[in-house]
Amino acid sequence: MLRGKQVVWYLLSKLCEVIDVVAVVDLGSNSFILLVQHGDETLLEEVHEVGLKSIEDEDEAFEVASRVVSQIKAKVSDVPIHVFGTAIFREKPRLFERIVRTFDLKGEILSEEDEAYFTYMSVDPNFEKDITVFDLGGGSLEVVRKDWFVSLPLGTHVLNNLFDLSLPTIQQFDDALRHVQQMLPSFTNSVGIGGSFVAIASMRIGKWDLKAVEGFILTRHDVEAVIRQLRGNTCEQVRSWNIIPIGREKTIVAGCAVALAITKREPTKVSTKGFRHTLARMLEEGGIRRPWVRRG
Repeated sequence: MLRGKQVVWYLLSKLCEVIDVVAVVDLGSNSFILLVQHGDETLLEEVHEVGLKSIEDEDEAFEVASRVVSQIKAKVSDVPIHVFGTAIFREKPRLFERIVRTFDLKGEILSEEDEAYFTYMSVDPNFEKDITVFDLGGGSLEVVRKDWFVSLPLGTHVLNNLFDLSLPTIQQFDDALRHVQQMLPSFTNSVGIGGSFVAIASMRIGKWDLKAVEGFILTRHDVEAVIRQLRGNTCEQVRSWNIIPIGREKTIVAGCAVALAITKREPTKVSTKGFRHTLARMLEEGGIRRPWVRRG
């Protein structure tokens, strides 16, 4: 007899047999995020923490990635899967090629420009708004406006390597905060995209609920409250709260450093979207387009 999540996966696989759906996987430095989309409806969105940025050995990184990709393929076996690599795979293209070849996947490594503008389009598909999008990953922070972007070396794993942000003491948080503040460009109407912004908002509401945190207005007081909540607790204790995905406790403090640097200037609207939503929509419509190329 099927139980619990088994029923969900069974029903999803049957649904996929009768309707056209698209599965896109964001292969990031911190996490792999699976999105199964049909039209404007999200059928499944799931975060798998991998922490590849902190794994130096390529064989070990491949083993970690393979375990997660195997799980993803098993869950959506009836759907063509498109995978897109970001910062970690721009550094290690051989690792990406190895994953794609081993699992017979379609996909590509996104350039910094691709990652920036596809992410931007998840909240402003027609380039009409006066907003600044911050996309925070493990390897980089993309800062994007409709006609400009910059990729900064302020990813959560990068900050963890530069500063001692480990729980429970978080000894160099103020140093990390000053480092981020010095590198941020000017901005207005900020939107925060990425697991860290979602994790901080989730800590504030006390649960991991993507619908609940979509549109959450994150203030400096929210971020400072999360830092106070985290300080003095071990990674094991934070995991026991069952609020953020397992593995995210290793990067949330670094995410708070970036989020606080931003929210000290102005509150930030949280978005649970990302380039995967843009690419899923484009794939359903017939293919990937890069409208900013024509606009430029």
